[in-house]
Amino acid sequence: MAGVSAMKRILTVGFLVVLVFLVVGCEDFYITETEPNDSFETANPIVASTVKGRISVAGDKDYWKMRVSSGHVYYFELSALEDDLQMGIYSFSLSNTSWEPSNNMGYLIDNKGTEVEEVEGITLLINSDAWLQFLVEGSGDNDGDEISNYKLTYSEVD
Repeated sequence: MAGVSAMKRILTVGFLVVLVFLVVGCEDFYITETEPNDSFETANPIVASTVKGRISVAGDKDYWKMRVSSGHVYYFELSALEDDLQMGIYSFSLSNTSWEPSNNMGYLIDNKGTEVEEVEGITLLINSDAWLQFLVEGSGDNDGDEISNYKLTYSEVD
C-alpha cells in the first residue's frame, strides 16, 4: 500500500509540473501557417490572436481568413518582420458565392529597410457579418527584399 501511495504522489507532482508548463507557455501561443495557403481558396484560418508565417521565396504569398461580426471593431498588426512585406485585407460577404479580391479594406505596407520592425496597425469597423481575407506578400519595393518571417496579430477593440 505504501508503494501505491508514493506512486500517486509522484504522479500528482508530475501532473502539476506539466500543468504549470502548459499554463506559462500559453501566453506566447500562436499558430504557424500550413502550406498550401497561396490562394484565396486555400487560406489558413486564424484560430488564435497571433499567427506566424514566412514568405520564403520571392513571389510567395500567404493567405489567412477569419470570420468577423457586424458592429465589432478589430485592430490588425503585422510585426516581427525581417524584410519588407505588405498585407492586404479583403472582405467577403457571407451572402456572396465567391471571393472578391477587389473588396480591399486596407493595406499594411513596410518599406523601411531590413531590420526587425513592425508595420503600423490598422483598425476596422465591421458593418456586416463577413469573412476577412489577409494576403501577406513582399512589398515590391526592391526585388529580393521580401524574404521574411512575420506575425499577424488581431484584437477586438472595445
